[in-house]
Amino acid sequence: LGLATDNNSNDGFSGLTRPSSPMATGGANGGFSGNIPFATSEDGHETGLEVEGQLLSGNRNEMGEKSREEKANVALSPSLGANSLLTCTALLCLVCYQIKPAPDGAAACRASKACASAMGIVRPKGNNAGIISNAAMAVCELVADRLLKEVSTSFSLLTGTSLSSAHNPISSSLNSHNRPTPGSASMEFVESAVWLLRSCGCHEKAIDVLQERMNSPAFRNASVGGGGGHASSLVGGSTGGGSGSWSQIKFDSYLATHLGELWSSKDDRCCQLVLLSSATKDLISRNPTLGLSVFTTIHPQNETEWKRMRPSDDPLAHPLYPPKVVKLLKSVTPHQGKIPHELGMADSFSSFSLRSGKVTGPLPVDSGRALAVSYLESATGIATGQPTSQSNNLDGGSGSSPPFHPGSSSRDEVDERKADMHDELAYLLLEGVISERGDEDRGEDSNLGGIYRFKLRRLLSWPNSRVRSERLLGSLPSSFLREHALLLGRLGRHEDALRILYSQENSLELALEYCDVRHERQQMRLEETKALGGGGDKMKSPANECAYIPLVKVALSSDPNSDRGTAAAIQVLALRRDSIDKAAALRLLPKNIPMSSVVRPFLIPAVVENESQVRRLSVASSLLRSRYMQLKQKLTEAQLKSQATLHSALALKKLNLGDVLHSSKPTKARPVHAASPNYPAVMLVKHNFPRHLVIQAQVTNNSARTLADIAFVIAESSDEALVPTMEMPLKTVNPGATGSVWCVLAASPQRLDGAAFLTCELRFTVLEVDAATGTPLSFSEGANIATGFGRTYVEELQDIEVRHTEFG
Repeated sequence: LGLATDNNSNDGFSGLTRPSSPMATGGANGGFSGNIPFATSEDGHETGLEVEGQLLSGNRNEMGEKSREEKANVALSPSLGANSLLTCTALLCLVCYQIKPAPDGAAACRASKACASAMGIVRPKGNNAGIISNAAMAVCELVADRLLKEVSTSFSLLTGTSLSSAHNPISSSLNSHNRPTPGSASMEFVESAVWLLRSCGCHEKAIDVLQERMNSPAFRNASVGGGGGHASSLVGGSTGGGSGSWSQIKFDSYLATHLGELWSSKDDRCCQLVLLSSATKDLISRNPTLGLSVFTTIHPQNETEWKRMRPSDDPLAHPLYPPKVVKLLKSVTPHQGKIPHELGMADSFSSFSLRSGKVTGPLPVDSGRALAVSYLESATGIATGQPTSQSNNLDGGSGSSPPFHPGSSSRDEVDERKADMHDELAYLLLEGVISERGDEDRGEDSNLGGIYRFKLRRLLSWPNSRVRSERLLGSLPSSFLREHALLLGRLGRHEDALRILYSQENSLELALEYCDVRHERQQMRLEETKALGGGGDKMKSPANECAYIPLVKVALSSDPNSDRGTAAAIQVLALRRDSIDKAAALRLLPKNIPMSSVVRPFLIPAVVENESQVRRLSVASSLLRSRYMQLKQKLTEAQLKSQATLHSALALKKLNLGDVLHSSKPTKARPVHAASPNYPAVMLVKHNFPRHLVIQAQVTNNSARTLADIAFVIAESSDEALVPTMEMPLKTVNPGATGSVWCVLAASPQRLDGAAFLTCELRFTVLEVDAATGTPLSFSEGANIATGFGRTYVEELQDIEVRHTEFG
């Protein structure tokens, strides 16, 4: 089994497998095959009862050289490996119990735990067809029952009563005076039995074993065998020593780990076992935080994990389990008083809470309601930083992920289920606020009620919330004014929401806070839209109107005192002058308002800030333009350099022209007609190749203007032996600079009779320039036709003569 590879180990069983034994040699034929009968009696002879187990086929080398991937997938392979591993491990644990003079519980624990680790999460009994045989499961159960009976004869896993060894197929070969006492075996063999049961899928029996043992004070609290030793650990592995004591927290930690693994497997039978087991309810009652972790460990714990989560792993996507978990948690009454449940990162997450009052600390999980709230906050992501997206709206959030079971539910059905869970969370929080109020509280929340109210307002203001606002509005008491405002805002009725905050709450500060949050979300949506390449009509939609204009309207129309309302409106303009639509806000003010009441608090500061912003933007624009011109200059120089010579032009190298046969001396190209004022100086050089003619035109810009898109073009050839195939223009040539443009012709010298004449043209565009810097104002065509700048010129040049002797 690979458990005795440590040279320094002294487990007591490393010498059990000898070279002469069938386990080590693989039998006479090199391997086991078929069904091996196994039965022992007290005197070591065979009995009439046999348990047949299918053992692993193959020789020792095949077992020893199995790859890691095969070991990792042993629980999923329908081969005999899983059956053999279970059977051999069970027998090894039984042998460890029978070692003289003292049983080796640590070795049994290590072997059974290694087997359970290799098997992984095995589905409950009856759901492992093709993976684990009934015979292998029977061996594990019989050995586990035997170990448990030796520890305490008052319990039998299989029958529920004490059985004599005559009725047990696997009976001890020890004499009664050599049997270990409960102190020497203690919880080590109970642990080994539990691991065996888990390995074969008997999870419910494994949980029942520990439940019964931990309900016994002798096993839970007493330090058997002298005390003070180290207890074996189901979580971290077994340790040596004669102690059999287990603390309650140790038991709870193991049970929570076991239940959490079953829940995370997402197997229906495993999940049903967790939901229906009394051990789950007892664990939550004893240790609410640990019990709650059974269901929340698989949830994403931070923003990064939420982004990486697959749609099928959404905690609320399953059609059945979230409501069942909530129902279970609500039915539990914790025994340990108020145990605080740590708030997630969203408690410091920027969300609009309308100053929910004094929050004294985290929510104590001292009731079923608090447990359900904690679970739903983790499942929805409000307590773990689920990121928002552009598609989230104010009343229902974004479209949901695909369902947990693809094909079983449509997206609308999944959205509906998620909305149900968000509604459940909202009603639980509302119930918590109301239930914590007494008759003499005069409308004030207690410390616990303040926590519930904070969480309720955080949920209602969360962008990802799917709470059905209209339904919840009908359930809210009339005294919950700020909650009413949040729900009205989710429905898009911002003026009604602000009217509650400004008029009924009599707080301009709360109304401004409401508008600030709305403005921030609008800016986030605009940035996301720009990042996605949107804009235009989307940015001008009603949802993106100025967030502060409704407050100005409410202040002017709702305040009984018109002067006070006007002053409040002007105050809004003054406090948010950098964000508000100034023109729209000024149009809302009364026409008879004195100019002096607006000039000092709003107009003058606004004008000063606008002028300052104009200056800042002008400086920034000049710096950016200067940087742009520098980069453009470097790019132009690099292009001129890359096309300066025949060997530096990359496009010519790709043509594989071969070696140059002849290059003519530079000759000046003269225009046929009167040249334009910006005509550059042009020198022509002919480069003859075996099958090509390359004409280089060296253009020198002698004017004060920048030339762009310069090209040398062969308009017509007098002989078909010379055919233009490619042109290499220049993008820009600055004043005083020289660059080369090229024209390539395919040549057939053997077909060329005498001389051929080429009609040539030089095409270029004159750009506008800055009078101060001399740099072009635009690199596009057609900038200003009226003044002659930005105009394209075509200058016809004198013909070029080409003779066939130049290719010799």
